[in-house]
Amino acid sequence: MPTVSSSPIGPTDVPTTPAQTDPQDLDSVYQALVQGVGHELVTDANVEALIRRAEADHHPVLAAELREWRSPCGDDSGSTPAG
Repeated sequence: MPTVSSSPIGPTDVPTTPAQTDPQDLDSVYQALVQGVGHELVTDANVEALIRRAEADHHPVLAAELREWRSPCGDDSGSTPAG
């Protein structure tokens, strides 16, 4: 009976942001996000444009993730806490 070897997941098995991704270029950041990486490149300065792009390109899950990123509590209701 053949033995099955199990090997741990190596670093090459984990999706990572491509090295050529330009954090200053909205298209570059957006393409990384569509591929499931590049979340570390989302900033206060680019999040609104990225949300609009995701909505225009019919990526509702990505748009929702970006709205959650933008919201301090993960709630995109638009209301501010009473205080």
